[in-house]
Amino acid sequence: MSGPFFDGFWRTPLREIPGEPRVTADRWKNLAGKGVVSRQENDQYQAQYMAQTANLQALEKAVSAARSNIAAAEANVTRLDEMQSYRVVKAPFDGVVTLRNVDVGALVNAGSTLLFRIAQTGTLRIYVNVPQTNASSMRPGQAAQLSVSNLPGRRFTGTIARTANALDPTSRTMLVEVQVPNNDGALLPGMYAQVDLSSARAEAPLLIPGDALIVRAEGTQVAVVRADHSVHLQKIEIGRDFGDRLEVAGGLQEGDTLIVNPGDVVREGVKVNTVPANQK
Repeated sequence: MSGPFFDGFWRTPLREIPGEPRVTADRWKNLAGKGVVSRQENDQYQAQYMAQTANLQALEKAVSAARSNIAAAEANVTRLDEMQSYRVVKAPFDGVVTLRNVDVGALVNAGSTLLFRIAQTGTLRIYVNVPQTNASSMRPGQAAQLSVSNLPGRRFTGTIARTANALDPTSRTMLVEVQVPNNDGALLPGMYAQVDLSSARAEAPLLIPGDALIVRAEGTQVAVVRADHSVHLQKIEIGRDFGDRLEVAGGLQEGDTLIVNPGDVVREGVKVNTVPANQK
């Protein structure tokens, strides 16, 4: 048999074997293990496979780096778009600009410059400090009447939106928020107004005429006529003074008969005949 022969094996020239490099390298490795091909040829194919694998890994790293560069560029574009959006100032609600602190070309620092003041005048909020004596009768949803001095004869109807549910330790008053519809824009923000929060009190106080009060060394008293027509000087506790009427905080009961305009002759135990005040 003619042809190149060496150590009982046929020698084939080194050439590129078609197919996937890994499959080719594995085949030559198996052939080298069986002694069919020389180690030098197998080493060449193994080195070629390792070089192609290294090139593939390098290309994959290059692709990953390119993707990272693309992501960084997109993030930079997003940042620039966000910075461009700062050129437009948007209000959080619809309203009227009542104050402007900057003009075109003025330097504005983020978070430290008040640009505009906007008022929403469709519904106005009024804050009222209610005294302690009336605080317990304030309830959300309760009606309130509002009047202003520059609109005489006109009254606006509102409702209590919420209360502080606590008294100010300094003034002993409770803060109440009243919301008033202002669809026609008659009310302007910043106006002073009078608010009527009339409501039925759970424990209404007793009111007596101011002329029934007796002020002596023993204290504030009133002349009470008992069932046997005898006079009893009763000490009382005075609440608020309404001028012609006085609020009694303690000492009297509803239905007691009082003497109006008592003179010096009114003493403890004196017998009197009572006459209704409207029949004098």
